[in-house]
Amino acid sequence: MDLCPGVYVVMDDLERKIIRYIDVNYKKFIDVLRALIGIKTVSAWTDSSEMKRGAEVIASLLREAGFRVEIRSYDGHPIVVGELGKGSRSILIYNHYDVQPPDPLELWNTNPFELVERDGKLFGRGVADNKGNIAARLGAIEALAPYLEDLDLKIKYIIEGEEEIGSPTLSKAVEDLREWLKADGGFWETGYVSRKDRLKIPLGFKGMVYIEVIFRGASRDVHSGYAPLVPNPVWKLAKFLTLLKDVNGKILVPWVYEDMEDLGVEAEELLKEMDIGELDELKKKLGIKEFAEGLSGFEALRKLHLLPSLNVSGLYAGYTGKGSKTIVPSIAGVKIDIRLVPGQKPDKIIEKFKEFLKENGFGNAEVIIHGAYPSGYTKPDESIVRASVAAGEKVYGAKPYLIPLSPGSGPLYLFTNYVGVPMTGAGVGYYDSRVHAPNENIRIKDFVKSMKHVALTIIEFTRISINETVKR
Repeated sequence: MDLCPGVYVVMDDLERKIIRYIDVNYKKFIDVLRALIGIKTVSAWTDSSEMKRGAEVIASLLREAGFRVEIRSYDGHPIVVGELGKGSRSILIYNHYDVQPPDPLELWNTNPFELVERDGKLFGRGVADNKGNIAARLGAIEALAPYLEDLDLKIKYIIEGEEEIGSPTLSKAVEDLREWLKADGGFWETGYVSRKDRLKIPLGFKGMVYIEVIFRGASRDVHSGYAPLVPNPVWKLAKFLTLLKDVNGKILVPWVYEDMEDLGVEAEELLKEMDIGELDELKKKLGIKEFAEGLSGFEALRKLHLLPSLNVSGLYAGYTGKGSKTIVPSIAGVKIDIRLVPGQKPDKIIEKFKEFLKENGFGNAEVIIHGAYPSGYTKPDESIVRASVAAGEKVYGAKPYLIPLSPGSGPLYLFTNYVGVPMTGAGVGYYDSRVHAPNENIRIKDFVKSMKHVALTIIEFTRISINETVKR
């Protein structure tokens, strides 16, 4: 199955062998993905038996690939770690085997926990985020395994089961495994193909502070006939929200933008290379006439990828069921996510947030911190990034887009900031993979290309490393 015609002329013998192996054997790894999709590893659910089974299956797959494997637990869902090879240089790979809940089930066209192939696509919960990437990387590793000794390479793999709930115990694992995790370069969990069939590689992920604020009124809900006398906490909540953002989406609190690290001209230059036309497609897809604050073009990309954000994720108060129920609610709450960029410290943002509440008369509000971690970032001139770009050109037939920061968040910082491993991206998803939504899917051609991209990135990385060692 030749999914990247016309590119072989730029490949050497080893790369040709790897490509041929993947073309012949990729269906084996669709079957691997089928087995993974069949396990309901929804980390948000209370049943831990499926999570344990998922970790055991992952461990078994790694052992079959020749890895030395351990399953570890740090008071949460199991983490699988494995090591293959004995080379002097090492590559670290991170993935997660947990998935989002499939709800709403009625919007799925197929069983979310059964891999379904249709029209050149694979459907199922986790095919893009993140089980498809596990299967594809195992395919790349199997193709490379006979040559690891010649490449003087060691591969380290860590696959967690809590990413979709904020990776609450991953920091414990990284602290415990810090020395083992050290590597010359690594792959983060994902990457996506654009509408122009160019791979998009995120170099960083924003940090996150997830806060819940609860305003209280009476000790219990009260008949709304007493509304003239009983304070309704909803009005406090409404006033509070108007101080954070205006109706057009402009952030009104300056401390959200404090302490941002200057990523340099190179970050903005990377944005200029991106396809601005995808923004118009996004508006059409979402059914909106314009973006918040009327943003468009480069400024929209800059706001999305280089600046912090503040968002209301959820609101609750009073009766929201069917029909009517006339009450003055006793509590009103809001859940807010603030996404951070490099340089910003979660603790300082939380401190500023609490000060803001007090300064505006809301000092009695209850504040719950559900999660807080900084941004992680890899510079575009790192060897692993240059290797992934070179490999991407060979496999996808075009230079990948390098995105300074993903709009989303993840625990990348533990590996880039704390352990000190520069990370690049690779992925099986595409622009319409519907991640976290019903009918999540990937295209088979992207699944196969991702295998090739990972394998060729590793080969290119070893060569770059050798050349840099010789120069030193």
